[in-house]
Amino acid sequence: MADQITPVEAPGDRTRLQQELDARDEEILRLRDLLIARDAELGAAKGRLAMVETGSQRLAGLAARIPIPGATRLLQGLIRLLQGGR
Repeated sequence: MADQITPVEAPGDRTRLQQELDARDEEILRLRDLLIARDAELGAAKGRLAMVETGSQRLAGLAARIPIPGATRLLQGLIRLLQGGR
């Protein structure tokens, strides 16, 4: 039966592996920070969008109460223009 061969670990291998692990950990933290920042930006954008939509709904409600013929259509066109042509 053959003797088992055990790998010989050079002192530099352990240091190199630790450096790779440290670099990987730094990259993970960097990417996590970027993800958190993007999430915050997305939340802020959603908040602004909600404010614009609420304002648009208010304007649409006001336009519906104006007794001038065509005023509703005119204000709805203006609202669409302000919302970016949706």
